[in-house]
Amino acid sequence: MKKADVLKLNKTEFFEKLQTSEKGLSSKEAEERLLKYGKNIFENKSISAFAVFLRQFKSSLIYLLFFATIIAYCIKDFTDGTIILIILFINAFLGFYEEYKSEKIIEKLSKLVTKEVKVMRNNEYVMLDESKIVVGDVVAIQEGDILSFDARIIEAEELELDESQLTGESVPVQKFVSNDIPRETDLVYAGSIVLKGGGIGVIYATGKDTELGNIARLSVETKKTTEYEKSLQSFSSFLMKITFSGLALVFVMKLIIDRGFSNIVDLSLFVIALAVAVVPEVLPVIATITLSNGAIKLAKDKVVVKRLSSLEDLGNVNLLCTDKTGTITENKMIIKKISSKDDELFQELAYVGIVSFKIKKKKMQNSYEYALSNFLTNEIKEKTKKLKAIKEFPFDPEDRRNRVIIQNIEDNKYYLVVIGAPETLLNISTDENNQKYLEDISREGLSGLRQLGLAYKEIKYEENFDILKNENNLIFLGYASIEDPLRPTAKEAILRARKLGINVKILTGDSREVAQYTAKQIELSQDNDIIYTGDDLEKMTEEEFGKAVLGSSIFARVSPTQKFNIIKFLKDKYVVAYQGDGINDAPAMKLADVAIAVNTATDIAKASADILLLNKSLDTVINGIKYGRSIFVNINKYIKHTMVSNFGNFISLSILYLSSTTLPLLPIQILLTSLITDFPTISISSDSVDEEEIVAPEKHNVKEMIFLSLILGLPTAFFELFYFFIISFYPLNIIQTSLYLFFTFTALVVFYSVRTKKVFWKSVAPSRLLNISFLITFVLSLGIIYINSFEKWFSLTALPIVSIVWIIALTIIYFFAIDYVKVLFYKNKIAK
Repeated sequence: MKKADVLKLNKTEFFEKLQTSEKGLSSKEAEERLLKYGKNIFENKSISAFAVFLRQFKSSLIYLLFFATIIAYCIKDFTDGTIILIILFINAFLGFYEEYKSEKIIEKLSKLVTKEVKVMRNNEYVMLDESKIVVGDVVAIQEGDILSFDARIIEAEELELDESQLTGESVPVQKFVSNDIPRETDLVYAGSIVLKGGGIGVIYATGKDTELGNIARLSVETKKTTEYEKSLQSFSSFLMKITFSGLALVFVMKLIIDRGFSNIVDLSLFVIALAVAVVPEVLPVIATITLSNGAIKLAKDKVVVKRLSSLEDLGNVNLLCTDKTGTITENKMIIKKISSKDDELFQELAYVGIVSFKIKKKKMQNSYEYALSNFLTNEIKEKTKKLKAIKEFPFDPEDRRNRVIIQNIEDNKYYLVVIGAPETLLNISTDENNQKYLEDISREGLSGLRQLGLAYKEIKYEENFDILKNENNLIFLGYASIEDPLRPTAKEAILRARKLGINVKILTGDSREVAQYTAKQIELSQDNDIIYTGDDLEKMTEEEFGKAVLGSSIFARVSPTQKFNIIKFLKDKYVVAYQGDGINDAPAMKLADVAIAVNTATDIAKASADILLLNKSLDTVINGIKYGRSIFVNINKYIKHTMVSNFGNFISLSILYLSSTTLPLLPIQILLTSLITDFPTISISSDSVDEEEIVAPEKHNVKEMIFLSLILGLPTAFFELFYFFIISFYPLNIIQTSLYLFFTFTALVVFYSVRTKKVFWKSVAPSRLLNISFLITFVLSLGIIYINSFEKWFSLTALPIVSIVWIIALTIIYFFAIDYVKVLFYKNKIAK
């Protein structure tokens, strides 16, 4: 149904038009409508294999290879032209295969992120995947939801929405229920965020038929570019400039040395091949493979990555801010006792105000509701049938309480019931035992018990009754003492975090005493450590606030605004991860470097998150950070490996070409070496990582990368030039074949040195996959020179066994030399 039609119909006509009622649809009716109208989904662009393949050709290096092919064909060198073209397509296919696989991985991971809607089916509320809701469904609209449908409101309690996704205006919009013909304020739309309150709506449009679907603007996420992505782009750009500047210099110098343009065609092909060999064109593919493989592994460990690049940010995290409930504790609330003047009345009001009003008959929404429902006897639950919750003012984290109006059907009396932190309720209640309550609460808190208080008063209820204005002179009825057991892994997770150099700070809404008890149990704080509350922070100057935030690990009774301010301050000092699950956590989550949410969090929290946890525990988060660091280290290994060998090759080949009358290596031989040595680097993502590098992850530094490449590239160039000097009196085809093998072997073995900062044999053992792929490449590169067709295509020749032995021996000597220089480099760096 269209919006314009909905605005013309009164409530009765609207229900008749949709063939539904306030009791919703039956399962059978819903199933028939689902088959008829389709799922409630917005059209997403499917991943096109052809588009991914074409993307492989959007590179300046690919354009250079095409140019080289054209030159070869123009001078009727069809063999070289065809081989260059084949190498080009092999590179493109490898890139396509890995990138397409990664795209599919991301698509698969996105399906792990579920979103459910509370729907009335068969006259009772159930939780259903949002794709299964249909026109005519009656749905509950709750704070923190991101709506995926257009609906007409039939009940509303303090309902406010952010409709900026549709209108572009970020001012909250209030929603009301009109008596007869509806207005704009009676309608809610897909893409809107429920900021406050709640209500009940009847769906009149889903999927592409919604207002948002019509204008195709479904997006609640903002694309982030990480510092790592920026640094890689900067690195690639800087490298391209250096490479092409150097090649241009070689080109001009060779023309000057030859005093003419007689060899300009061969020179052009050589320079193009050298450019392709030097620039790490596989870097984007390696980064994508490493990140996507990491994302799959993390998914198996119950950590879902919403964007691959956030893995790098996760690895850089050195400060984790988290709530304690469900992360450090099990979030399995158990009521140990009730302290009240009237235990039975407390239980009845609490059950109606918290459990039955929200839950109806299905799906508990939080652990307090489970705890109350499990604690109450069936006799008490039966007695609550005389009570009816008729209006709610939802939980306000700033005030730390929620308010409910309850009617006693038998005597038609109305009560304002306020539920929340006991200390807060005592401030707005009249009770002569306030001090005793506070002392008891503090004592219980020191043993880890948290409390849920309840205050009430009888009221004269009218339709426009203002809850907030009447929230005074309450009778404090008592509180429930609740235990939330610690997770068995929490203490160990804190110790592991400490070893990894990760600071952990707890930002909780619980009392100071409960927070203190929890922190001591997991050894996050000592007896003399200061724990600040939100009230303490409010009284501080800016300087005092900064010292408190840096100095303490525990913050109790903090509001969403205070959490935001804490994260804002800490971001200047650390790379901050923030774990939240409610609508009021969203601002702090968006501000944090990495936002983490559990999969059962509110829609807005999940939309703000970079990482979703299918298993909410601190141990899971710490494992994710640790693995994120290993991913980052492995990507840097590839950069070091390719740059050291490529810089060495660039220096030696440029010198050789400028000083000789013939090409030391043919363009197709250079391209063959580049292709062969790129193949095993795909397995770098599987490599094991030294523990020291995980504890103190290396920052990506462009200048340092270039400097290291030069330091280790010079010995590489020296050995290559030295080897050429030894074999320079041999025939040209033997020289070229020998150089091809030596260049390939050195490029392979250098990885085993640069993969660690230690002496290579002291490092953690390489992964099995890495060893196998490098061994296969070694055998393949050697075998090529003994296959007749390859000999002909690449102008290679079979070498005697003695020559192979000498090449291997010199490669081993080179490996030990380069490893020695590397160790000296890092020792000198540490000394500085």
